[in-house]
Amino acid sequence: MKVTLVSYGSDGDVRPMVALGEGLRAAGHEAVLVGDIGGAALAQAHDLEFHAFAGSVRDEMEGGFGGTMDAGRFTLRAIVEFRLPHAAWHTTIAKAARGSDAVLCLPLATYHAASAADEVGAVPILVNLQPMLPTREFAPSGLGVVGAPRVANHLIGRLVDAGGWGLYGGGLNKARRTLGLGRLRNPYSADPLLGAWSPTLVPLPSDWDAFRVTVTGDWPLPAASAWEPDADLRAFLESGEPPIYVGFGSMMGVAGLPAIVDAALAAFAGRRVLLHGGWAGVAARDLPTNVHALGFAPHDWLFPQCAAIVHHCGAGTTHTAARSGTPSIPVPLLLDQPFWADRLHRLGIASRPLNRRHPSVAAFADAFAEVDRPEVRARASEIAARMRREDGVAKAVAVIERLVSGRSSDG
Repeated sequence: MKVTLVSYGSDGDVRPMVALGEGLRAAGHEAVLVGDIGGAALAQAHDLEFHAFAGSVRDEMEGGFGGTMDAGRFTLRAIVEFRLPHAAWHTTIAKAARGSDAVLCLPLATYHAASAADEVGAVPILVNLQPMLPTREFAPSGLGVVGAPRVANHLIGRLVDAGGWGLYGGGLNKARRTLGLGRLRNPYSADPLLGAWSPTLVPLPSDWDAFRVTVTGDWPLPAASAWEPDADLRAFLESGEPPIYVGFGSMMGVAGLPAIVDAALAAFAGRRVLLHGGWAGVAARDLPTNVHALGFAPHDWLFPQCAAIVHHCGAGTTHTAARSGTPSIPVPLLLDQPFWADRLHRLGIASRPLNRRHPSVAAFADAFAEVDRPEVRARASEIAARMRREDGVAKAVAVIERLVSGRSSDG
């Protein structure tokens, strides 16, 4: 079985697909990855065939998506102005997917991957790292809305789904006409979907079709066995009490991020801190002696050694933090991050989410006091133990095999 995996996004969008590619290969299948050029090195390190899209998500984020992002908002203007190269993306995926039995895709490239799957005769399988289908239980996670009235949740979800297809479906079908292909329907209307998140954090909503949608567990990519921390990091970790981790990953082009970091460092002046610069380079400055500027270090190795984790609550970081057994201090910035921050807090393994528009020293200090309680640490250990029993990659491989086998039987 050949499977083409499609992802356009930051490191957090590439790593799950690489992990699934490794799982498919271990099961005797062939995996090919199509993605943002920033994922090429990771794919190469894991010996995965890689095809790059035109454009770079990092370049888009560095410019703040045309200045349309601020501290906590991803505006409608940003979504409308984010032009997708329909014909080019379709052609890139279709070329890589020749001979594929299935094509899996993450949201930004969903429509193009489904289009390419249609051209090459493969099973289209949607992948979400966060719950996006309409449900009465919560608003679509990517909208950044928490606490909406329950009666409105399903309607909001349907409007978001229709809006996405309305924005990009027409352009894609126009490109398909130029390629001699028929019209494509909205893939979110019926295609099978893998929810690559932990059912411990978000169980399958009761109003979803359990045959069409499978919550597999997340797809973590373990640290390379040959990786070792540098001498400075090892010495810092061994020289005192567990530090507080502060990092915001691939977030950049977001106004207010330096002020958030400044407030956190001031609040933790009496403690040891690991500051990860991330894409925004927030560690590129003179730092107090209690703060260690962190380069790359695998989160699954690092987080269990920390006292608390201050992060933006991207899907990948959220899962790694929860699986580590270390409580979180969430500072969600945009998209699905408020959803995950709310989930961690409701589960009792994180402080209340901090207001990213008005960061304060007192808020960070209070948040650490909230998570530094025995009952929170015990709850974090309990959730971590449950998540470690999940095997999202193995479950995803089994579902893909079933879907491809079902297509073969129908044919």
